[in-house]
Amino acid sequence: MMENKTKKYDFGEKKTENINGKECPVWQSPKYLEAKKKVIETLESEQYKNILSESDFWILVNTYANKTKAMYSGLIISHNGCLKINDSLKNKVNPNCFHIEKDGYNNSLVVSYVDDEICEFGEVSKDNCKNDYPYAMAYKRCFDRVVLKKCKLAYSGIYSDSEAEEFKERPDEQAENAKDKKAEKKKEEDYRKLLIAYCKEKNIDMNKVAKDYEMTGRKLSNDDYFDVLCDLGWSDK
Repeated sequence: MMENKTKKYDFGEKKTENINGKECPVWQSPKYLEAKKKVIETLESEQYKNILSESDFWILVNTYANKTKAMYSGLIISHNGCLKINDSLKNKVNPNCFHIEKDGYNNSLVVSYVDDEICEFGEVSKDNCKNDYPYAMAYKRCFDRVVLKKCKLAYSGIYSDSEAEEFKERPDEQAENAKDKKAEKKKEEDYRKLLIAYCKEKNIDMNKVAKDYEMTGRKLSNDDYFDVLCDLGWSDK
């Protein structure tokens, strides 16, 4: 008799997550555990098992306890995942049910959707949307919210990646981008001025430093000054 093996889904779970350059222990919230259970049921269901895959979802990671711990607080589905779900629904999203509202709060752009079962909205403002396609984003947010309600995923802590800018990146991508931003910040710093200030603060003879590192008579790059600073014991932490 063949053993029936069920695929194990973990959505990229880790024991630690990188928070601001520091590896922090992970706590899985009850909301995340509920979302995980619901998504696994959906992936294994007859309706979606050949339509959705684990790669359509990733973990929503938040910080708590003074940013010393990482919290798994839900699951995020891609917009493409929402499109695939809608394509398989009997009662699909009706394009005729979308409307642009004239009176958006605080000058926000609002798209509404109303049918016989669902009333939903998608909002965009300068504070929650950084791209140049606000109408498309407002529609996308509204569309995804309607789809997630129609398939019942919305009730179990599953969000669309259109909900917020940071949702578009998986945790490993966020960590990598944080490293890139730190490197970019390093380039922007004026390390020549920092070197002079550091030597003054630590009573280090700047003339001796210039001689020891053969700084006189040649043009140094910002990275050169950074290397000298590090050799002298300076740290940006």
